Amino acid sequence: MRELFSIIALVCFTTLISAECSAQNIRAKRSALAEQTMDGTMVRVIESSSVGSAVDRVEAKPRAKEIDGYRVVIFSDNSQYAGDKADMVYRTFTKNYPHINAYIVFESPYFKVSVGDCLSLEEASHLMSLLGNDYPEMFPKREKIKYTELANTRADRREVPDSIHKQ
Repeated sequence: MRELFSIIALVCFTTLISAECSAQNIRAKRSALAEQTMDGTMVRVIESSSVGSAVDRVEAKPRAKEIDGYRVVIFSDNSQYAGDKADMVYRTFTKNYPHINAYIVFESPYFKVSVGDCLSLEEASHLMSLLGNDYPEMFPKREKIKYTELANTRADRREVPDSIHKQ
């Protein structure tokens, strides 16, 4: 049981670090921590040389630009005016849920509006429950998610009050 918890914690930590590192490298984050704040506080980061060399090796590796994930399709249509309808659904969604990324996708012959940047099917299901009855025909779909989109979404979520997440 303890081993399982350790593995889960490691996976969560690795995911968080990889998402955060796409915006800045670890050394830059460490430097930012070491800057003195207005009230005079400062963080001192001490690391062993083995940790420093491990960080250097990780930063030197090329990173995948996309990962497998899920989005929730809230609109899908192939009628004559499907593109216009998709645009209307997209604009309405981004107005009502500005903290959730939305995408208009054309997969011949369908125009679709996909929302969210979810790492798992469970996260996509949770997003669907947050959307409630607004989109009764929504469904989860496996898609490639860019690291930058994922990192930006996670950063934006930290800036949005909890009351908005629970809309």
